Amino acid sequence: MILLQANSDGAPVLLIFQMILRLVGIIVCVNKAKELNRSQGGWGFFGFIMPIVAMIWVHCIKPKVVWENQSNNT
Repeated sequence: MILLQANSDGAPVLLIFQMILRLVGIIVCVNKAKELNRSQGGWGFFGFIMPIVAMIWVHCIKPKVVWENQSNNT
C-alpha cells in the first residue's frame, strides 16, 4: 500500500481498478449468459476484453429458447 501512495502518477491504482473491473465483468457476463442459455465462455471472454460494453450488452439480449421436438411426445 505504501508503494501505491508514494507514486504520484496513479498508474498502479489505475491498473488495479482495471483488473477489478475486468473480473467483475467476467463474473457478471458469465452468470447472465448462463441464465439466458448463452455461451458462458464467449461472454466471459467478451467481459474480460470490454467489461462495460459486455455487461450492458448481455443485459439487453433476449434468452435463447430451446424448443422441444413435439413429434417425440406423441
